[in-house]
Formats: sequence, structure tokens, C-alpha cells
Amino acid sequence: MSITIAEILKLPSMNGAELLAGRGGLSRAVEAVSVLEYGDVTEELEQFFQNNPFEGNELVITAFASIRGDVDAQCANIRRYHSVGAVGFVLYYVGILMPEISPRLIALCDELDFPLICMPKGKLNLRYSEAIGEIMFEVFRHRQREGYFVSDLLDRMSGLPPHQRNVDALLRMLSDHLHVSVILADPANEDVTAVFWPRALEESVAGSLKDWLGGMGSRTQLEVRLAEGTGYLQRCPLLSGDPGDYSVYLLKYGEVVPEDVLWQSSELIRLFIHIWNKDHGKFVTSEIVRAIINDQVVQMNRLAKLFHIEVAQLNQMWLFHPRHSGQKYDDALIRRLFDQFQRFSDPVLISYYEENLVVFTHASQRYDERSQMVEDMSGLVTEQAGHYDIVCFDCLATTADVRQAYLDSTQYVGAARKLYPSKQVLRASDILFAGQCQQILADGKNAAQYLRLLSQMEESNPVLLPTAEAYLLDASSNMACAAKRLFVHLNTVKYRLHLIQDLLGYVPGKMPDAFPLYLAVALHRLMNQ
Repeated sequence: MSITIAEILKLPSMNGAELLAGRGGLSRAVEAVSVLEYGDVTEELEQFFQNNPFEGNELVITAFASIRGDVDAQCANIRRYHSVGAVGFVLYYVGILMPEISPRLIALCDELDFPLICMPKGKLNLRYSEAIGEIMFEVFRHRQREGYFVSDLLDRMSGLPPHQRNVDALLRMLSDHLHVSVILADPANEDVTAVFWPRALEESVAGSLKDWLGGMGSRTQLEVRLAEGTGYLQRCPLLSGDPGDYSVYLLKYGEVVPEDVLWQSSELIRLFIHIWNKDHGKFVTSEIVRAIINDQVVQMNRLAKLFHIEVAQLNQMWLFHPRHSGQKYDDALIRRLFDQFQRFSDPVLISYYEENLVVFTHASQRYDERSQMVEDMSGLVTEQAGHYDIVCFDCLATTADVRQAYLDSTQYVGAARKLYPSKQVLRASDILFAGQCQQILADGKNAAQYLRLLSQMEESNPVLLPTAEAYLLDASSNMACAAKRLFVHLNTVKYRLHLIQDLLGYVPGKMPDAFPLYLAVALHRLMNQ
């Protein structure tokens, strides 16, 4: 979080300063300090504000020297600077240059929630440079400590008047915060919006910008010539699930922007579009999903607060792993899933992460009700089973649990599908067991003891091994189901299981006897498939 006006009032350089008006704006962040020298309401001043529709988070220092006796001009300046995003005024030399502060000025600042700060009156030894130097040092120090700036900038956008909540203002805010030039361009580089830092850079760069963008090709970084030095044009990453109608670029003089800043810049613009754009009703919340899966608790909480989502309630995760490479973003499927899951849960989060479609829901604490939910989803699940391997994880208490579940699922879903080919929805236990089997196979010595059981069954009677597989893996230890899968009579299954018990000394339907058999037939299935 950037330094606020309330925090600035506590700095040593502001000792004796008095807040006269605008208490409602004390929480506003300060990014820069500027000095108002010329306050006369003239045509030149009008042109200045027309050419700079948004300054953004500047604290203005002035003595109103040129308009010390003109209250109308003072009020006009307050209104203009407030309209372009300034966050407050600090008045110097009151009682010397400016005889007094008009009640009209105070009333206006209260009306606008625009902090009006008066430095100690009648003091000639006050210097602008003390406040400017100390405030900017604190701004820089807050930036150095700040790891995540997206929610901070979005919070500032939400505090702007509606007419200022536009992409241009967002790009200017991001540019000033990072001290970089920010470019938003369509795929053909025809529609290009750019904000330059420093602003004077525009004159030397604007003519070359489209050529630079076109010259990047598939690269993510291009070294360019800036005045007498070198600059780096970098493409920000495309966020998961983003159709990517526009690309975001950062241009910085003399150094490369870190990878996490590129990610956050993409995230900021994407979030802005989904919050304030006319099409913000899409059910795409990939940023929160990414934060949850990556166990980024601080980032997740900040984003969840912006979207008013109780993340702590999300205790169930569904993963749709594509069975075929190259499956594309499917907005229609996202909407269908949202409609289906919303029948059982509120809130629901749905988004792509990497190539997988992820659904977070709030599931019942009762096992039977969770099982019924899966059963009720069977129609949609059956429809998508040919396109996705579907996994459901219950009882996820923390984001660390979510991350581990996601990593396990992506690593072992293929093995789990081989073990349980007829299951439409794989569960957490299936993934965990598949992972254990993979690890045992990787350790040849540990697998040998189980493979010996397979050899004994095959040497004794070839039908025993497929019977054990069907009974344990496919029929969940149900003899009638196993008989149907094997196309034999129920008594035939009973007879074969007794043969296995006599041969190996393990009872297939009794724990812990069944476990070595279960593991042996699972290893056999994995090896043979």
C-alpha cells in the first residue's frame, strides 16, 4: 500500500501542519508531489488541463502567490486539480503571502473530500524542498516494500469519479507508479494506446512505436534506442483463460522490468476491464484462481475483497484436465458449468489455469450430500467425459491443500485414469493412490514383493488375476458388479476369490488383507497399459 495523506501528516517535515478540510480524503494514496506556481485562470491554464485529463495521485504544494487575494481563482484551481486526480493541497506562507484562508475554500474542500493542509502560519523559514524530499523518500520506500500493487491501484480507481474510470487513467496511474511507459495494442498494432514516462519521451518515441511492436514477432523483449541510451520493450504475459484481444507492453529506460511486475501489469488491466468494462459480467476470475492454486494468500485475500468473495467458504475443487492437446478456451462451457454449479453452491469460481479448467465451490460438510451433488452433475459430466478427465477434491481447508491437490492431480491424473477407466469423476483418494503406485513402480525393489503375488496367480490359474482386478479396482469389492463386468455367474466370482485366498493367504474382501492384493493388481494394470 502506498503512503497516504494521513501518514504524510505525521512526517517530521509536516510538523505543525493543520488539516483544515477534506478529512474524508485522508486515506488517499500519494504517488508524487508537484508545485503550483501559476494559478491565474487563463486560456493557457485551460489548455494545460485539457491536455492532461488525468494527473493521478499528486499532492500539490502552493502558496497561491499569484492569486493570493482571488478566492474565486483559488476555488477554480481546487476544482480543476481535483478533476484530474490530484489528492490534496498543502498551503505554505499563510499569513505572509496569502493573508488568510477563505471559508469558501474550506467549504469546497469539505464538499469534495479534498484534503486542504495548512503549514504553520507566519513562518518564513519553511521550505518546499523539505516536504517534497521527505514525502518522495517515503513514497519510494513504500514501493520498495510493496510486493503486490494491483489491488492498491484498483482501489484508487474505484475512488475516482465515474468519468475518470477509463483505460487512459489506468495506464497513466500504472505508468506513474512504475516509472515506465505503458502500451496497449491490438494484435495488428493498429489500435495503440500509450502513456509515456517521462512524458517528454513521447516526442522521440511515438513515431517508432508501431515499428518496434511489429518487430517483436514472437519475442517477449526488444532492445530499442531511447534518446542517447537504451530502452527495453517487454510484452506482459497473457493471463490464463484470457482471449487476448489486446497485448500489454512496458517500455523502460535503461533496465528490464522484473517478471512479477509484468504479470501484475497484465493482471491490473485485465481486472479493470472485467470490473468496469461494459462486458464485465463474464464469469472469468482467473486471477483469484491463480492466487488460490499458487498459495498466494495475501494476493488472494486482496482480490477476494475486491470481488466480495468469501474464499474461506470454497472447500471443493473440480479439475477438468483436457484429454487432447490444443483444446481451446471454451467460454460456452464456462457459462454452462457456472449455471450447473450455482444450483449447489454460492460462491462459485470458474476459470482456466494453465490448460486445465478449474471450478471452486462451497460443498456440504456431509459426505452423503457431496456424493449426491456429484450424482446430480452426472449429465454434464457424461457429456464432457470424452473431452476431459474430471477430478473432484473435497474438504480443502487451506490454499496449501489446494495447491498440493492441483499438483498431485496434474501429475497423476493419467495414472488414475488407467487404474479406474470407468469412473466418470475421479476423487482425491484415486489421485493419491495413483501417485503411490507410480512411486512404487519407480522403486523396483519395493514393487517386487507385490509383483510376486501376480506371478503366483498367473501360474496357478490365468483367470485369477483379471478376476482380482475387476473385483478390487472396477467393482469396489462388490461380487455382483464384478460378475457383470466379467460376464460370469456370481458363484464363479465367489469360487475364484476363494482360490486366491487359499493360494496367497490374503482374503480379498477383508482389510488389511485386501490391500497388498489391491496394490498388486493396480501395479499390473499400470504396467500393462
